[in-house]
Amino acid sequence: MAEHVKRFGKEKPIIGCLHLRALPGTPMWDRNYTIEQHIDDLRKEAQILMELGFDGAVFANEWDYPYVENIGPGALAAYTHIVSTVSRDLNIPFGVGIMNDPISAISVAKAVGATFCRGFFCGAQVGNYGPIVKTPGEIFRYAKTIGADDIGVYTSFEPHNGSPLDTRTFDEIAASLYKDVPVAGYSLNGPKKGQPLNESNIARCKKNNPNIPISFNNGANPQNIKEMLQYCDMVVVGTALKKDHYLYNPIDYDNAKEFIAAAKA
Repeated sequence: MAEHVKRFGKEKPIIGCLHLRALPGTPMWDRNYTIEQHIDDLRKEAQILMELGFDGAVFANEWDYPYVENIGPGALAAYTHIVSTVSRDLNIPFGVGIMNDPISAISVAKAVGATFCRGFFCGAQVGNYGPIVKTPGEIFRYAKTIGADDIGVYTSFEPHNGSPLDTRTFDEIAASLYKDVPVAGYSLNGPKKGQPLNESNIARCKKNNPNIPISFNNGANPQNIKEMLQYCDMVVVGTALKKDHYLYNPIDYDNAKEFIAAAKA
């Protein structure tokens, strides 16, 4: 927990998502949407986060679905250029997230001076994007070889649009991962629809081991954020900030203002 607080300069940082548009070569890529436009649009969104008092930002290639385990050289080059350019404007800590490709995420994070990474750095699952297996021993050995072992890794182990191949219970996985894998913390989804917040996986994980930093990764909104901050140590929010609360829209100033006001009330 001490390292987590030191990393962000806050006990419970509120992190806003800066979602990149579809990158070159991905199915949703628009050839007419230039890199310069991409950078300008993200700069505007980054300015909103800083102006409203968000404690950090994370860059994510959310538009690159269906996701693959190797982002590919064209998309990776564009991602790195966009993030390195936009991040120069930031006066808050920032992180890197590349869906299903932890090696590339660690590489970019080290290259651009990011504070943290988030994504899948362990576990096995199968679902919409096919079978996905992450071997943490290989991933963290790679981080060590490039001097990126100082970058905080917040790992998910709950499947994204799929089912786990690990037959252990959530509690068993959560209890064993932190002692076996050198992560900075867990990145967990919020409560299921209709589930009491104090029964969510986040709340259970925090109750079982309060020393493990927990990032509220999916499902934060102005209505639940204040209560959920009792159980988590960081919040990563995307959809609630967007125009019409639609994931693939740009950040809306008023929605972002409403969220941060609720979080810091």
